[in-house]
Amino acid sequence: MHEVDIRQTRFAWRDYLPVGEVALLVGKPGIGKSTVVVDLAARLTTGQLDGDFTGEPQHVLYSVTEDSESTLKARFIAAKGDPQRLHLVDVVYGNSPDGTPLIVNLDLDAVREVVEAWRPALLVLDALNSSLSGQLNDNSVVRPQLEKLRLLAQQTGTTVLGIGHFRKATAGVDPVDAIGGAGAYTQVVRHALGCAAEDKDSYVLSVIKSNVVSVSSIPSLSYRTISATVMADDGGETAVGRIVWQGHSTASVVDLLQRSAYDDGDERADAAAWLIDYLRERGDEAPVLELLDEGHQASFSKDALKRAKTRAKVRSEKAEFGGGWVWRISPTRHEGSTQGSEGSSTGDTAPFAPSVRSSQHDDAHPPP
Repeated sequence: MHEVDIRQTRFAWRDYLPVGEVALLVGKPGIGKSTVVVDLAARLTTGQLDGDFTGEPQHVLYSVTEDSESTLKARFIAAKGDPQRLHLVDVVYGNSPDGTPLIVNLDLDAVREVVEAWRPALLVLDALNSSLSGQLNDNSVVRPQLEKLRLLAQQTGTTVLGIGHFRKATAGVDPVDAIGGAGAYTQVVRHALGCAAEDKDSYVLSVIKSNVVSVSSIPSLSYRTISATVMADDGGETAVGRIVWQGHSTASVVDLLQRSAYDDGDERADAAAWLIDYLRERGDEAPVLELLDEGHQASFSKDALKRAKTRAKVRSEKAEFGGGWVWRISPTRHEGSTQGSEGSSTGDTAPFAPSVRSSQHDDAHPPP
């Protein structure tokens, strides 16, 4: 033991994301988890995330399974990231032209080669479950795969961040116990962030578990999602969501699960939250058939989404120029809100600086 070096704890994001560890970011559907992670990744690629890489732009590897690569890039551009430093993990077997999800038990050696070549600060698995094989409620199946990821992170110094979910029934439950899947998620993972809804337009991020910092000493952060417009390569425009950080929150994820701000036992409330977030990330409207299909993949039935439509103040309308039916967020939902769009004067407040440092070259979009 006397030959073992004690190393200081380093952070990709000060207190919130340690270097060289496997971390989780979890929450219910519809609260912008993926958009939060894209925002953090974008700031890492420009050196704007407060931590041990501040001022030093970093590479980021991304394995995305629940969104298209086009959507990921559009969100990343909206978050002011450097696409030259964002690398997609593309897994191809044989002569198949189509990529498949990164699977830990099959692809980890190849991933290690890529990590050692690029030395990224962050490897994102969105969603983590898509990269694990076997029965995901079985500790004996999940634990060895997570331990492989932990060894990769520790040996290379790359933070592995997996996006996961809370169980459906979370009212009054400790956030760590609410993490869906096998118990190995909380046993092997050394650091976990949780997200929860504070109200219909505001969300909270908290450190819910850590073996490297005192959880009670880390303030919770408030954020919301707004619609942003990004120029498409074909000359048109595409609408996506981006994160606006609003500073420290007096409420934590623990508080919100205890008081059940979204009535966690009510499927309609969960479906409404997912529906609002889905539409906002697509410019406030989406084709009905596409939306219902995505909702089904997020575990919401067609009937649940239709019941949630009224609660979410969403209208069903005929698309312009002879298109089909779309669901569109009612303008009344935005009345009196402070939401903005890309290019507007709406920006992030910075009462909790230096958690995320402000960009010197982008006054129109100051980060928190």
